[in-house]
Amino acid sequence: MASRILQGAARLRAAVRALQRPTSGVAGLTLVVALFISLFLNTVFWKAVIAEADIGVARNLGFGLALAAAMVGFFVLLISLFGVRYVFKPAIVALLLIGSVASYFMSTYGVVIDDTMIHNMLETDRGEASGLFSFSLVWHLLLTGVLPALVVCVWRVRYRPFWREAGLRMLTVALAVAVLGVSVYSHYKDFSLVLRQNRELRYLVNPTYPIYAALETLTQTAEAADRSITSLGTDAHQQLRAGAPRRVVIVVVGETARAANFSLDGYDRDTNPRLSQRDLVNFTDFSSCGTSTSVSVPCMFSRQDRRHYDGTDARYSEGLLDVLTHAGVKVLWRDNNSGCKGVCDRVPSEDLSQADDPELCRDGECFDDILARGLAKRIADTRGDLLVVLHQKGSHGPEYYKRYPDGFARFTPVCESNRPQDCDRQSIINAYDNSIVYTDAVLDNLIALLARDARQHGDATALFYMSDHGESLGEDGLYLHGFPYALAPSYQTHVPALAWLSPGFDMDRACLARLQDNAYSQDNLFDTVLGLFAVKTRVYQPDMDIFRACRRTPGASKATQTALTAGPASPG
Repeated sequence: MASRILQGAARLRAAVRALQRPTSGVAGLTLVVALFISLFLNTVFWKAVIAEADIGVARNLGFGLALAAAMVGFFVLLISLFGVRYVFKPAIVALLLIGSVASYFMSTYGVVIDDTMIHNMLETDRGEASGLFSFSLVWHLLLTGVLPALVVCVWRVRYRPFWREAGLRMLTVALAVAVLGVSVYSHYKDFSLVLRQNRELRYLVNPTYPIYAALETLTQTAEAADRSITSLGTDAHQQLRAGAPRRVVIVVVGETARAANFSLDGYDRDTNPRLSQRDLVNFTDFSSCGTSTSVSVPCMFSRQDRRHYDGTDARYSEGLLDVLTHAGVKVLWRDNNSGCKGVCDRVPSEDLSQADDPELCRDGECFDDILARGLAKRIADTRGDLLVVLHQKGSHGPEYYKRYPDGFARFTPVCESNRPQDCDRQSIINAYDNSIVYTDAVLDNLIALLARDARQHGDATALFYMSDHGESLGEDGLYLHGFPYALAPSYQTHVPALAWLSPGFDMDRACLARLQDNAYSQDNLFDTVLGLFAVKTRVYQPDMDIFRACRRTPGASKATQTALTAGPASPG
């Protein structure tokens, strides 16, 4: 038996030696890799182009072929930049592996790998990252990344003498430029119309756009490395009348909730059974600052508005929480997500996302009720006015079924996979809607806590909730979030927002009712919270304070209050 095994092994080794390793010059391998990347790692790009230009139709087939030739020529140019010994193969392997990973997430979830998505990846926690892992990802990476990379490694490249090799590279580049130029020139009108009218197509070219986004992220990080924090609102102070009650405000930063699935905003399913029984101000036209947590959370707490928002400037400038601290208001940040994105760096904060609580936590994650654990005592033990920010796990996907306890599975069946392709769309929506029902209960419990505090201690209490961004649930083939804002569907930017205020804030209830259909955005949070704490500072913008018109002010006429609540208070 042993001799047979040895003979078999010897024959296998002989067969391996007999295999002819593929051999070519630099130009040959460059062309093969360019063809592979163009055809197999850019399927999302081709699907988008086919949908926009109908290149499957005979009359547009010529444009399709010209575009394919142009893409191959482009990648030949790119790869030729690395066509020197000791750099050539490692560069190709890196391109293949990056392109393989990017193509999986682009095709599976319909996301775009831009600088915002790179920031999200860098700032995500272990729980969120594990939710995206699957054997499908491993299989895809093996087939379209690892296996082609192995072929490149065994490929024998003939390197010629330096000057001859340089000449051949120049010839290769010249031919690639010629192919690119002829392709564009032959169908210039189609290239111009399709690419100009669909600028988002450039985001889908893989792996060049993901690599560009990564380099952009690294550049931004390097430029900001030595920056100091810019002070903001150091003149802030409170102007409260004598005998005014203590003020306790909870701001709940939701996660991935979209207004389209809130029954408070017209959804045909009852996803807000408890909040619908509360006396709330529900804002039906509320927009996010971004389509991802890494943009929206810093933006909503910064002095910048969405149109002028710069993430680096915001990170190196004080924000709302700092201004409140300057005014003497106590601040506490509690997190059940992937962190505060720099917002809470200078105030007390607690990470509860992996708390030791067998009732509220499992599999390394916690349900959002963990944010209320011990909160009533923290409020009672704090002297003076207090802002508490609670950062939810909310409806973070794609594993929506993990975001709520079993008792909240109101809609069934639910998708229990992190790949939308594994489930029918209705089961995905069912799981997502259950997470909204749970958020409804979490918010209602927090309101009950604040109402109890107001009754027992006479505090003026309030809750303000807004989601950081929305979510796509398969509309137009898109899932999750993070699409470039200018191109994102409203499902990712139209978010639920609501407020509850105790009588201690002495608001005109009729005035509050008139606010709910006005257009607001996360830009309004900064000044609205300052207004709730009666903070005066040069950086306060009264017109952006949602509740300013509804505060009972001696001598203010009803006509004045009506005028102040008649229109949108957000620059959008």
